[in-house]
Amino acid sequence: MRKSRHTLQREIVLQTVRAMQGHVTADMIYERIHAAHPSISRATVYRNLRILEGEGRIMRIEVPDGADYYEAAAREHYHIRCSGCGRLFDAALPWMPELLELERAVDAGFEIQGCSLLFVGLCPDCRKKRDGAQRRSDDK
Repeated sequence: MRKSRHTLQREIVLQTVRAMQGHVTADMIYERIHAAHPSISRATVYRNLRILEGEGRIMRIEVPDGADYYEAAAREHYHIRCSGCGRLFDAALPWMPELLELERAVDAGFEIQGCSLLFVGLCPDCRKKRDGAQRRSDDK
């Protein structure tokens, strides 16, 4: 984790991620910043998100077939993506650092540098919608 030089734009991006709390996409971050600082470009926001992630100051959650999310969480943890609405939630599971020890099990010379585990399911709101729709169709 290396630190790069401090810039006003980088500090604005970092403070915006912290203020938004939770899981936010780069586009959501850009829209918030652009509303307050129209001179800051989308490319500047994206570049600074990459740098802040590289420094370990924010976390990027890679989402297959979707936009990556960012958060200002200070601890490693897992996530659940709702297959209904697409929102991302923290999973209340203990972090399993032993998963990083897969390096010992891999015989192809890999050096494991990180782990991303994303669960997929329905959030409570989407389950209610689904269950309500099923009840209505059962009543017909």
